[in-house]
Amino acid sequence: MRLLARVLTAGALTAASLAAAGAASSVATAKPAQAETILTGQWEYNTRFGPIPIGSDQHCIKQVDVDNFNRGICLKRYTCDYDTRVVQDGKIALKGTWTDKKGRVAPVTAKGSYTPESFRLNVNGKTVNGIPMVATVEAKRLSATCTAG
Repeated sequence: MRLLARVLTAGALTAASLAAAGAASSVATAKPAQAETILTGQWEYNTRFGPIPIGSDQHCIKQVDVDNFNRGICLKRYTCDYDTRVVQDGKIALKGTWTDKKGRVAPVTAKGSYTPESFRLNVNGKTVNGIPMVATVEAKRLSATCTAG
């Protein structure tokens, strides 16, 4: 998620950082009543801003990250309000707004898919400055345990 945040904040793109990213997040939920989404462990994220590859990064996904993923993905620096929030049966559909700490609001729509060991999220929206934004985050689980560091 930090990579997506850097990508989207670069060039005045402060509103959308997923990927999620985020942004994004991953792990099997510990609650037996919930369906499994993504698993914890070491993950690799590949991010594109439009058609341009921005980079690749690895993240240790913990249960808190999975919980964030299940709620519809939101970065710490934003308040995320989704009119549409679907994360189930291998599908992701989000539509709403992200509000930064200064109260600036940016509309965002994200669609994608996931398995316990991978996900893809396509994000469309505008930055808090009104600049159109399109980003894609693809992630895959590398291992069940995280590497040190």
